[in-house]
Amino acid sequence: MTVHTLVRSTGRRGWTVRCDACEHTFAAAVAGRPEAVAFAETNGWIVGERTWCPMCAAAHTARRTA
Repeated sequence: MTVHTLVRSTGRRGWTVRCDACEHTFAAAVAGRPEAVAFAETNGWIVGERTWCPMCAAAHTARRTA
């Protein structure tokens, strides 16, 4: 999967980011993809090779450190 594949334009409404693991979505009313990614990351999302919502990211981190 390529980076930012799950960051999609919603037309006039902005951008949507979708979690790879649970399919939660995050909508950002911003002009461009870089702003949407930055806004999602500010709100706890991990956006990169995989995109994770805050809960999935916390669960993944907990499994890796256990």
